[in-house]
Amino acid sequence: MNEQRCSCPGCSCSLGATAVYREGRAYCCQACADGHPDGEKHCQDTHCHCGQQKPPRG
Repeated sequence: MNEQRCSCPGCSCSLGATAVYREGRAYCCQACADGHPDGEKHCQDTHCHCGQQKPPRG
């Protein structure tokens, strides 16, 4: 079985029911798809800190 992973840099989450598709890429949640705006540090999985890997998009 080949699980699809989130396109957010540093995120290791699999895509699930909350997946968001934007510009041909798939993200595990809205926070990852938006590039972690307003300092959101984590995605749908509170143990994943992919938002800390890069500064928020501006």
